[in-house]
Amino acid sequence: MAELTIGTQVKLRNGTSCRIKKELGRGGQGIVYLVDYNGKDYALKWYIISCSEAFYENLERNVKKGAPSSNFLWPEAVTEYQNGSFGYLMKLRPEGYEEVGAFMLAKAKFSDVNCLLKACLEICTAFQKLHIIGLSYQDMNDGNFFINPKTGDVLICDNDNVAPNGVNMGIVGKSGYMAPEIVEKESMPNRYTDYFSLSVILFILLHLNRPFEGAKTLSYPCITEEIDKKLFGKECVFILDPNNDSNRPVRGVHTNVIRRWPLFPSILRNAFIKTFSREAILTPTKRLMDREWQDVLVQVRSLYVKCPHCGKYIFINLDKDATVCSECGKSIIKPAVLKLNKYMIPLLPGQKIYQAQTSTENDYNKVVAEVVRNPKDPNKWGMRNLSGQAWRVTVPSGEIKGVDNNGVMPIIPGLSIRFTKDETGEIIK
Repeated sequence: MAELTIGTQVKLRNGTSCRIKKELGRGGQGIVYLVDYNGKDYALKWYIISCSEAFYENLERNVKKGAPSSNFLWPEAVTEYQNGSFGYLMKLRPEGYEEVGAFMLAKAKFSDVNCLLKACLEICTAFQKLHIIGLSYQDMNDGNFFINPKTGDVLICDNDNVAPNGVNMGIVGKSGYMAPEIVEKESMPNRYTDYFSLSVILFILLHLNRPFEGAKTLSYPCITEEIDKKLFGKECVFILDPNNDSNRPVRGVHTNVIRRWPLFPSILRNAFIKTFSREAILTPTKRLMDREWQDVLVQVRSLYVKCPHCGKYIFINLDKDATVCSECGKSIIKPAVLKLNKYMIPLLPGQKIYQAQTSTENDYNKVVAEVVRNPKDPNKWGMRNLSGQAWRVTVPSGEIKGVDNNGVMPIIPGLSIRFTKDETGEIIK
């Protein structure tokens, strides 16, 4: 397949054209060029391998459908065949974004835990939107994601392999990220294999270690195709499987996961144990779906609270009467908790409550309430309504009161708050 030279005009199927400015990079499939398109800079991926007509037509269909969400650097136009090949146009990656590998190598670091959790939530939400419209990604790995470590914003690239669920365009995935049934060549990519790969990506971001690379991996001086199948096929063992310690992280090698695993709340640890369990490895329908991961991550974010003594953020344990702050050493007495259908939210000053927690709206960024201190008595706390609509509050006596937008209600155990027609919460101690 012929490469393109600077200045070449490339015709697009939409009747326009773009002009090659320079090469940005290349890989096994193709070359990415910087191009001028309608006076603006874009990226053009140009294939240097043979692609089927079905691949070309699938790419064209995806262009017409449009991106499932703004997180995808989605194909915006397909070129005509030229010099024996073709390519597709997409937006450029903005400055300030890093690949997942940069975080693993400590070349990039999230500004804080909330930023890390935001990135994980964005990834889950993007793939949920992809799966809802009947598509699967099929080749999820550490090279597909660009993440801004300061904001947690995520961009997903290499979307040319996205296809209808169960239909494959020739690429099945990357070792260590593929679902076991793909490794064993017993299945084609689908949303359940995507769920497995999604969990791998989340584990890497949160623990900076791959979930199936432990003592077993180190025991082999050379990874052959047969050994790769043992490590990542249906015989794979999660490095923190509570029922099988044969592939544990090795001290001095897997330092990140050894240190980070116990720091996160048990709800997160249990989610990984479930989705990487023997049952879920053998039965794809037992894996955590993207929506379930959203619920877990939102709960984890709510447990990351500001210590009322020193102002530092830590994870609070609601199963205990008190949590010792890892920063100042003082005890944080278990506060009142807002109990919702899916979530338990500790009500400490600074705590934010999001729309996704109080309604069926799937917005994990919009704040609808915040815990504030009483300006006259800092030892008294209240919950400010930021939802844009009134709440109906029922006090223990049965009396009903309204809390208007921007109003503040006291945090008193026994109060019931009707946030929306879909969600009523209760303050408990």
